[in-house]
Amino acid sequence: MSSFDTMCFVTDVKTVFGVDLKVKDFIEHKTVGEMAEYIASLR
Repeated sequence: MSSFDTMCFVTDVKTVFGVDLKVKDFIEHKTVGEMAEYIASLR
């Protein structure tokens, strides 16, 4: 995934879920499941 794709994902998560995700959070949570759990924990 390119850095542009990563930034788009981070922006989309903020728009859809209202969660302020950092790029480092995206890098640290490598699977969809990990990312979903992390986003849920921030809400």
